[in-house]
Amino acid sequence: MISHSERSRRKGFTIIEAMIAMAILAMVLGTAMGGVGFTIGQVARRTEAAWATELARSVIDEFVVTRDAALSEGALGEWRWQLDEAAAGGGLVEVTVMAWRGDDRALAVSLSVIVPEAQP
Repeated sequence: MISHSERSRRKGFTIIEAMIAMAILAMVLGTAMGGVGFTIGQVARRTEAAWATELARSVIDEFVVTRDAALSEGALGEWRWQLDEAAAGGGLVEVTVMAWRGDDRALAVSLSVIVPEAQP
C-alpha cells in the first residue's frame, strides 16, 4: 500500500521539471522572436524604398512638366532628393533622381528616365 507521503510527492511537477520546461519554452520563443524581428526589419526597409521611389517618380514627373531647375535638389519633410540632367543625344535628356530619407544615403533609390529636350 502507498503511504500518504508518497502520494503527495507524485502530484504535480518537481522544480527541476518546471525549470527544464521553462528553458525549452524560452529557447523556442527566442527563436521565433528573432525571425519576427528580421521580418519586421525587412518590411520597414521595403516601405522606405517604396516611399523613396514614389518621391523620385514625383520629382521626375514635376521636372518633365515644368523643367524647373529649382528641382535639382530639395527636401520634403525628412526626405531628400537630388536631380541630375545629362544629354543622351538625339534631342533627348536623361534625368536621374536619387531620393533618400534623412542623412542615410546608403538606402537611396535612384530612378532614370529619358525625355525629349525642352523646346525654347
